[in-house]
Amino acid sequence: MLERIGVYTASELSPEEAREVERMILEDPDASRLAESYLRMLALLGAIGEETPEVPQAVIDYAIRKAVISAFFRQAEVFFAGIGRAYVDAFVHYLGLKDPGPTAQGI
Repeated sequence: MLERIGVYTASELSPEEAREVERMILEDPDASRLAESYLRMLALLGAIGEETPEVPQAVIDYAIRKAVISAFFRQAEVFFAGIGRAYVDAFVHYLGLKDPGPTAQGI
């Protein structure tokens, strides 16, 4: 019964089958309530399908702010890591802890 009424409310039955379901809806109060529920559900789904959701400006602003902050911190991380590496290399060179390699010795 549930499936037949659902197919009926979606207008997917042949004329003969539709008449049978209509008869069942007229005779059975439960079938009638079920058909009404299906029709309301189809109307709601149709209304929802026609809407295009609007994203609030606050959400857009928040996402942009997060992206900018994330990009800033990533760039700062790269910058400070480069500076740190340069200072460590200079300090190691100054202390003479690293062999400069064959190219620096002129070999």
